[in-house]
Amino acid sequence: MKRGVTLMAFVVGVLLALPPTPARASWTGANCTGTHVDDHYVKRSEAQSYSAAADMEGYEWGGGCWNNNNRDDTPGAPDSSGEGADCSGLTFKTWEMENAMGKSGWEYWERLYNVHGPYTTYDFHSPVGSDPFYKLPDKKVSTTIYMDAFGKDGHVAMLYVDQGSPVGTDLMIEALGDAYGMGKFYEGYRDQSEYVGVRREGWTDDCWPNCTHASPVVVVMP
Repeated sequence: MKRGVTLMAFVVGVLLALPPTPARASWTGANCTGTHVDDHYVKRSEAQSYSAAADMEGYEWGGGCWNNNNRDDTPGAPDSSGEGADCSGLTFKTWEMENAMGKSGWEYWERLYNVHGPYTTYDFHSPVGSDPFYKLPDKKVSTTIYMDAFGKDGHVAMLYVDQGSPVGTDLMIEALGDAYGMGKFYEGYRDQSEYVGVRREGWTDDCWPNCTHASPVVVVMP
């Protein structure tokens, strides 16, 4: 018994004498070095390309930073300290919204800039007048456009292409969960009553700056 106590005291003494081990830096702290800039002309096609770079990346609850190497670099990481965004964070960054509720303007967030944004899935499901997005009157294929979203209190996902598939599903781009990551998935949200259609305000035409709109014809009566 005495030998055991002596050995324990020796081990404790050695451990106390060792230099402290530095805490392992989180993935976000080591990798999220991107920037952000004001943006005035945001096209749906640009948002589609931006979201496509998130395909096959990780998912992080409360997260907002990822690279584009088509894999989850931090499987099993604690929430918000690993690679990836959650569903509302991916939508926030793709739609280039300002990082304050009700603030006007648009902001381009690099993928490696770590920001989630102030909006929750409830906000996307139930927009108010000051939000830079609004609820669509219905979810018909004739109403929705690619990069619109379907949202419920608990999830939001963006339409990657306009039309639904022949089997009644849509190709979505979304942050689906830890087991699935971020990516493109065929989903039936359009036909699920808990989801509403949501549209971001202020898209710039995809044809800009080379749009050619016909001038109105002015008829002069004699």
